[in-house]
Amino acid sequence: MDTSIENFLSSHPYAKTTKRTYSDILSHFIDSTDITSITAETLLAYIDSRAWGNARQCLALACITAFIKHTYGHAHPALNAKIKRTSGKLQRAITQEQLDQLLATFNRFTPKGARDLAIAAMLSQTGFRCAEICNLKQADTDTERGFGQVIAKGGQWRVGAFNPDTAAHIEHWKRYREGLQPKGGYLFVSLKSNYVGHKLTPEGLNRIIAKWGESINISLSPHDFRRGFATMTGENGGPDTLIMYGGGWSSQSSFNKYTRRAQLAALRKFLPNTTLEQVLPK
Repeated sequence: MDTSIENFLSSHPYAKTTKRTYSDILSHFIDSTDITSITAETLLAYIDSRAWGNARQCLALACITAFIKHTYGHAHPALNAKIKRTSGKLQRAITQEQLDQLLATFNRFTPKGARDLAIAAMLSQTGFRCAEICNLKQADTDTERGFGQVIAKGGQWRVGAFNPDTAAHIEHWKRYREGLQPKGGYLFVSLKSNYVGHKLTPEGLNRIIAKWGESINISLSPHDFRRGFATMTGENGGPDTLIMYGGGWSSQSSFNKYTRRAQLAALRKFLPNTTLEQVLPK
């Protein structure tokens, strides 16, 4: 990694996942651009050439301008670059029907089935992000009181709640976990032959969850559970303030991005009637 990138990242309290993303963006940017002569116009042209979506473009611009400001000062002309943020497409969210179907596929009497059932239950009830579920430690998971706490995005502790059924799934998995010589105290560990007992990685968990989706013929990712948490708790009558707290959303605007599907579902009962029987002649 370029030393200027290392200096920049070490000077900011970014999460590990953010640092990896920023490092990838900046490495390509530095290799293909003369930063000393770049302008706002040429910076925007560079970002546009990467064929990213709007969200990624905005992320890249924030990353690059923060790096330029840190490395070259506040007077650099490229800092005038601006990109309008637009609303993205409606994103996938796991539904209650899909969740029920998925949970029924796990063989809880095998180590993998017990672990995967506990992970799926935790993801659906806490809204934990992929990295958060990987970083969750057994010592920070209280099945008696029904909560787990983990360092979340931004470096702050976050608490997630779960019900007695999920607590039972976790306790069941822990009986298998004890024989795997787990490393580092992490609650969920790898079962792969060369990594038994080691912490799950976000990349590995993404692959595991994608295979879950294949088993019930849907596309599935860890973040589908986070969106599903927001959607299903809202459909069950949970107030926004409580759901925001449980899911770790700090602003209404960021929370709203996750509840668009639920809002549209709630709208359906108010839509105009289109039943043919009521408009056809008798």
